[in-house]
Amino acid sequence: MNLSLVSQKPSSVAVNGLLRALQESVDVEPYFNRIVVTSPSQWKPTRDEAAILQLDDEAGWPAPVLGEAGEAIGLPVLPLLVCEGQGPGGASSRRGPDVRDPRYYFVSNGIVMDGHEWEDPASSRLLVDKLASYFPLLSRLSLLRQRSPLGSLN
Repeated sequence: MNLSLVSQKPSSVAVNGLLRALQESVDVEPYFNRIVVTSPSQWKPTRDEAAILQLDDEAGWPAPVLGEAGEAIGLPVLPLLVCEGQGPGGASSRRGPDVRDPRYYFVSNGIVMDGHEWEDPASSRLLVDKLASYFPLLSRLSLLRQRSPLGSLN
């Protein structure tokens, strides 16, 4: 099963730090065979994947995607908001994605992180631990989704 890291800025420092930390984490191996980074416009989700939807301060949440037949896909996702600062108008005032969107199955209403946290190994490890706590659920939902007709998880 695959884990897609979907980002408006696939080559950003935060995305590269997250990818590196996930690839080095032993918590990923039991659940995901491969981690890929992609932009929302290039992302073609499949039935055997889960996703982390990464959002930067200035970008909006990626537009929802449709499955192969153009119907709801119930893709298990974990939203991740990357902020460059916590001042006025920062993460505290940002709203996450609409968790009622039938095209996704959100396992959280969102995790907020500072974009510079990947530079500190201790902070990086804490963030990966937080993300890893969702891996069993993402994996189980992906397996369930593979066995179910499209859109029936919602």
